[in-house]
Amino acid sequence: LVDRVTALAFSPNGTVLATGSGSPSRSGELKFWRVADGSLLLEVEDAHSDTIVGVEFSPDGRYVATASTDRFSKVFEVSDGGLVAAFEGHTSHVLDVSWRADGLVLATAGADKVIKLWDFEEKRQIKTIDGYNQEITSVAFADTAETLVTSSGDKTVRFGKERFDGKEFVYASAMSQDGQWLVAGTQDSVVRVWQAKDKKLVQEFTAPVK
Repeated sequence: LVDRVTALAFSPNGTVLATGSGSPSRSGELKFWRVADGSLLLEVEDAHSDTIVGVEFSPDGRYVATASTDRFSKVFEVSDGGLVAAFEGHTSHVLDVSWRADGLVLATAGADKVIKLWDFEEKRQIKTIDGYNQEITSVAFADTAETLVTSSGDKTVRFGKERFDGKEFVYASAMSQDGQWLVAGTQDSVVRVWQAKDKKLVQEFTAPVK
């Protein structure tokens, strides 16, 4: 693996692991590994021209979408590594990517403070979502509609139109599969958990003092 590994994703059936890495400003490395024995299944050469920082399998497991600091998001065939689509439109690093549950739409999060939605079948941009004050560090679809869970350097975690106070720069966020819990990791070394329906902060996990 070249340099830091900055993205990981399991295939829907759990048998394949995708890794994203790369040498900054030189290469973006995408590899697929067999989980059962750790063997390398496939390497996509020159997947990007800069580090890959986000990967996610499509719901049917046929494709992998990538996010890279070269300002592109791309989609590759899992079977042979073939390039299926390249989405260009962000003016800075693409920091994360997510598939909608039906596999028809992708969302990308950018350091340019916007989210973009893309039509996978038509390979075109659908819309741009703004309103953030700093880079958007993570994005995920919460359902088959366009409800998104995002985190941002502007200290917010957002679930649709609802905002949760992350207190500090938020690096990552996620929602539980049942939609009840929202979790985020922030610059102050705290992991915070909220009840999604009423925005109540229910837990803060902090590192023990040595």
